[in-house]
Amino acid sequence: MERETMTPLASSYRAALATAATDALRRRRRPQQLPGRTVVVQGHQIPADLVARYAALFHRSGEPLDPQDVPSVLVHVAAFPAAMELMSDPEFPLPLLGMVHLENRVVHHAAVPSGTPLTVAASATALAPHPSGTTVDLVVTVHGPTGSAREDGDSPQLLWEGTSTYLAAGVRLQGQERPPRPGHPEFVAPALTARWSLPGSTGRDYASVSGDYNPIHLNPVTAKALGQKGMIAHGMYLAGRMLAGREPAGGGFSWGIEFATPVLLPGTVSLNFDHPAPGRTKVTAWNGRRQRPHFTGSITVDTVDGSEA
Repeated sequence: MERETMTPLASSYRAALATAATDALRRRRRPQQLPGRTVVVQGHQIPADLVARYAALFHRSGEPLDPQDVPSVLVHVAAFPAAMELMSDPEFPLPLLGMVHLENRVVHHAAVPSGTPLTVAASATALAPHPSGTTVDLVVTVHGPTGSAREDGDSPQLLWEGTSTYLAAGVRLQGQERPPRPGHPEFVAPALTARWSLPGSTGRDYASVSGDYNPIHLNPVTAKALGQKGMIAHGMYLAGRMLAGREPAGGGFSWGIEFATPVLLPGTVSLNFDHPAPGRTKVTAWNGRRQRPHFTGSITVDTVDGSEA
């Protein structure tokens, strides 16, 4: 399915609400397989003013960002509505509302420019049983225009590709067997090298940039009504904060983040930034008071020959 405009996030949330209401009223059983389609948006542009607003949120030094080299998490933000369109489809086997964000894996191949037509494609794959429900991967790619193609062909250049893993807690598909719950070693906090103090407005501030107005991030009352202990930080806000000032210019790196427990807002996050090898950063974030992990992350810079450092 190809188009030239991105479906707004608000429209996808409304569609998900309507589907949830219809399913409850008619007791409809959702499909048991993923929709066999890819959402493709041609000519999508990342506005320069969005880059400026992202910079104001994450780069408080006041230095502007290069609009021809958009931060990696902002690329995710710009492309995310295509994935949301898939997840809000009535034929999607898992309910969008209440979906838990588990992990992101991104390869940022080359600089992604703002104000330039891009091709965004989103597909769903890897529907799998999980000890707590069912998981799915949403795979998104961003290609540059034909004019940015390499000299050896006409195909647009792959600039960015990301895989986001989500969990539909308590949802099991027909014929699935619940896998055993893996054991987790006791968490031992590493040395403290940084600390983030996140105000209660963090979710609203990120939503004003990303357009992701999921109520679990915006208000403690609605967050509790949706099963959270309180208002929590967006996972991609935490990823953006992790990468801010650390991602190399021009692409050529990969990063990942795996979430453990939510960050309640307002709150304080304890962190360790470790550098186990040249070109590699390992990140551990935890609740310093309760000694519970929030997330682990990594940033890996490619070497000259294209392999990982």
